[in-house]
Amino acid sequence: MKAAVLGSGLMGSVISRDLAASEAVDSVTVADLDEVRLDALKRAGGRKLSVEPRDLKDRKGTADFLGRFDVVVSALPHGVVHPADLAASDAGAKVVNIAFEDEQMELDGAFRKSGGLLIPGCGLAPGLGGILLAHASKLVGGASEGHILVGGVPQRPRPPFGYRLVFSVVGLVREYTDEARVFRGGRLVRVSPFEDLETVDFPEPIGRMEAFCTDGLATLVYTMKGMEVLDEKTLRWPGHVEKMKLLMDSGYFSREKVPAGGTEVAPLEVSWAVLGRKLAEGDPKDMTVMRVVAKAPGKAAVYDLVDRFDEKTGVSSMGRTTGYTASIVAQMVGKGEVGGQGVVAPETAVAGERVGSLLSELSRRGVKVSGPGSTV
Repeated sequence: MKAAVLGSGLMGSVISRDLAASEAVDSVTVADLDEVRLDALKRAGGRKLSVEPRDLKDRKGTADFLGRFDVVVSALPHGVVHPADLAASDAGAKVVNIAFEDEQMELDGAFRKSGGLLIPGCGLAPGLGGILLAHASKLVGGASEGHILVGGVPQRPRPPFGYRLVFSVVGLVREYTDEARVFRGGRLVRVSPFEDLETVDFPEPIGRMEAFCTDGLATLVYTMKGMEVLDEKTLRWPGHVEKMKLLMDSGYFSREKVPAGGTEVAPLEVSWAVLGRKLAEGDPKDMTVMRVVAKAPGKAAVYDLVDRFDEKTGVSSMGRTTGYTASIVAQMVGKGEVGGQGVVAPETAVAGERVGSLLSELSRRGVKVSGPGSTV
């Protein structure tokens, strides 16, 4: 199969190298505007990997480009996701996108008309977490309650925040300020992230972590309507939320400008700059922790994942868990194991026996998921 990857950043680079290492993939072409990153990726990617500088906001040019491939993986930042998705719908492309945006769900008709396929939010979370939750729900005969708890954290946390950035500081702060969509009493409601803080215990050496609601249900909002209780929570080391809540309650995440030093500044923009620098400090070796729980009366099924920075390859755990998931699902699409047209949620595309195939391929790459640990 001929594969394309949109974006050459942290996730795109992992995805493209994984695709290039697969016997089922004949060639991988990576498109991006950043020629420096493309050159570095080309040197490290091997003979099957090529690069193409391209403005992915150019809808017609991108559509023409995408029409050359059997499958496409999009690893683009928000702001470029939608233009590239529109181009993919024009081209009738088959796309696995690690990003989720609600407007993607409105593209179902366009992708069906062109014969294309879009699987949105297909990384770690959203993505793998939802796939496991939907599968676990079936294992217990139809769950009424579901929880996804997931976080990327440093293996050696440093004070004061006990956290190191694994994506943009803008996205990080949004997790703390944006209301989260959850199901409560069978109804979709919005909650403030820190109003439902809880502690969660994992087996040693992880131990205790804290979890708070974030708006990460993605396609599950649409595919699992009617759940009595359903939420996604972000995991952090204990004490992190207290410090971030102090900043938020003190106005440091406000967009309202205040006078300072003879000018006016938005505290949020200052916080982005300061936190972005502070949270880039420390050991880059990260770990990913996830627990997926589905409950029905008298039954529960639980999946756990703990993954760490790859010392041999230098690939981050967040890159492994997100990028490998997207690459594996893309290869399923390219080989015809996952089909369909329109916009298809990951938990719909990867169901039944395909869940076992995905977990087997992740395990082969060193990403281990335990479970389902079904109990009565």
